Amino acid sequence: MSAVSSSLDAMGMEQYLLAFLFLFTYAFALSDFTGARGRLYAVLAALASAIAFAARTDPWENGVLVVAFALVAMGLFSAVVWGTWVLLERRAAPARIVTLRHAPEWSAPAQSGHAPLPLLAPAVAVPGRSGADARLRDPRG
Repeated sequence: MSAVSSSLDAMGMEQYLLAFLFLFTYAFALSDFTGARGRLYAVLAALASAIAFAARTDPWENGVLVVAFALVAMGLFSAVVWGTWVLLERRAAPARIVTLRHAPEWSAPAQSGHAPLPLLAPAVAVPGRSGADARLRDPRG
């Protein structure tokens, strides 16, 4: 353990950057934030930065141990966060979900004769089109 500690003391700026890059890309590789293609790139970047970090550490075995410690530490952190979330979660019971057979009276057209907006109405105009062309037409007619 003292050999790993001395290797950590001797780390330079590029090793710190490689370690940060590894932790950053490993977190993205585990998440669904970037989608399948982004996850693949994150896995490749994490693998490349872990290999480069271990290669820049003297001796390289200590670099491999530091990467392994980082993986275990991230796993423990994730487990603690998940356990805390489970303990503190307050979920609504499924029995509270109510389905409506008929539309409520507040959804009826106003007195002025205008119908309510369709569910698929866009919130912003389409760039490059005038306002009339940018509106989504109701598919029901």
